[in-house]
Amino acid sequence: MSNAISKAAVAAAMALAFAACSDSDRASADELYRQGEQAVESRNYQGAITLLDTLNSRYPSQTEIRRKGLALRAKAMEGIAIDSISAGDKALAESTIRVQELEPGFRKVESSVGLEGYYVPKDAPTEVMTATGIQPRVSEDGHFYLVANIQGRSIGLASLEFADGAESVSTASISPARVVAVEGSESASFSPEDLEGVGAWLASHPGFGKCVARGSKGKTDIKISPKLREQIFACYAYGSALQAHRLALVHREKYERMLEAARNQMANLTPVPEQ
Repeated sequence: MSNAISKAAVAAAMALAFAACSDSDRASADELYRQGEQAVESRNYQGAITLLDTLNSRYPSQTEIRRKGLALRAKAMEGIAIDSISAGDKALAESTIRVQELEPGFRKVESSVGLEGYYVPKDAPTEVMTATGIQPRVSEDGHFYLVANIQGRSIGLASLEFADGAESVSTASISPARVVAVEGSESASFSPEDLEGVGAWLASHPGFGKCVARGSKGKTDIKISPKLREQIFACYAYGSALQAHRLALVHREKYERMLEAARNQMANLTPVPEQ
């Protein structure tokens, strides 16, 4: 008899402890939800998401509060998306205007050998390069790049170095496989990856006047005329504007998808009122 009473007492004590623990968890979960609501009201959406994620993971037994928290989290995501779209629209407008300003100064050159076309300033020659020099271009997908030609010499062309007084910058070295050699002359394209940091350096050094083509078998000086320098600046500016415009479009599309997903989640989690 006493053994049965002891078991009943233990069970009752456990039930009371469980109820007390459950009440404590409910209060803590409610507090996190309340803090999340305050964060959303103050437009601290990222802070709200952190609080609500904590609520969801820390109190798995509080199903109803967690459900409310998920709906509130979707509202915070909606706020992030709306704010980001608003901020991105300014960048999109600015980049659109910049592209429209620069676009009339360029013309497209179609490739005659099945390769992609490219853009050059309207006052730049479009004929095949027959002298030692460089030509700035903008690819069809909006990237600034350079083509170098070394006429009548074979230097194992690998890189280009630009100098402005004591300061200089170099492209990355390219592999011999990317150099086209014809009758003792060499030419190669230096891609946006090869030019990482070079365009920005040139734009910040408007007085640069020296270019050296370096290779495994020697080097060659390349003349930079004032006109060529302006064409380089124009191509870098146009390429940068096109990339800024593309990134702004990607940014807007990303947050439009986030906004749609947040509103769908809010609709699915919001209880339907009884008739």
